Amino acid sequence: MPRTVNEQVVVITGASSGIGRETAVMLGERGASVVLAARNEAALHEVAKEIERLGGVAEVVVTDVAEWPQVERLAQVAVRRFGRIDTWVNNAAVSTY
Repeated sequence: MPRTVNEQVVVITGASSGIGRETAVMLGERGASVVLAARNEAALHEVAKEIERLGGVAEVVVTDVAEWPQVERLAQVAVRRFGRIDTWVNNAAVSTY
């Protein structure tokens, strides 16, 4: 049976800015445990602070998704901290104009 948002552990890549950041904040505000992943550590900590200020729980894992060992580590940290992963959002991207 699917878990409600406030019962979920959600991993979000690309969580330091844009859609990933806003998704992380919204999920955290609604009670999800959020694992934040991106390359920008300072930005991830700012997102985590905002989630925690809103009453949520966040874990920061600096991750470059182009490096498979770092993605594996991300999953391991999420499971070690929260016991499982319910939802994984792959939002990391690079844009060129």
